[in-house]
Amino acid sequence: MFDVTRVCEPAEELAWWDPDVLAAANIMPATGLATDYLNVFNEAAMLFGLLNDMPDMIDELRNWEPLTYEQHFARSGFQAKDLAILAYQNADPSIKVPFDALGQETCDLLQDAILQAQDLIQAGKPLDEFIGETSMALQNAIMMLDGMVHGGAAGGAQDDIDALFD
Repeated sequence: MFDVTRVCEPAEELAWWDPDVLAAANIMPATGLATDYLNVFNEAAMLFGLLNDMPDMIDELRNWEPLTYEQHFARSGFQAKDLAILAYQNADPSIKVPFDALGQETCDLLQDAILQAQDLIQAGKPLDEFIGETSMALQNAIMMLDGMVHGGAAGGAQDDIDALFD
């Protein structure tokens, strides 16, 4: 049986590329990525979806900050955050490049959507359609990121990524 407590050791002392070490730390061995990064988007997407009924949530959303994968883990309480960063830094570029691109596009989408929602709220305009369409785009992006973490085909994902933001 694999000793999960080893995950807490400094990453340099571990055979970090060992699939058992990665899996014990909730990092996907096939990709070197962890779903914990999706937390950057999940709470903001949930709050965004509530704006139609609770427009005062815009105050919470204005505090949302986009973070790269490494920034997220550097700030997080993730138990194996050093290992998560090390695995990410050594991830296959064919996985990491499209993942980073979609992460950045999702950050941009959220930032733009927050500003647009704020303008609509201040103008007293209806939010239904905007919130519905944007929430769907955010959920789709998060699901695509999740699929990429779990080893979904990254090579063909760029067309799907582009279509999301058209």
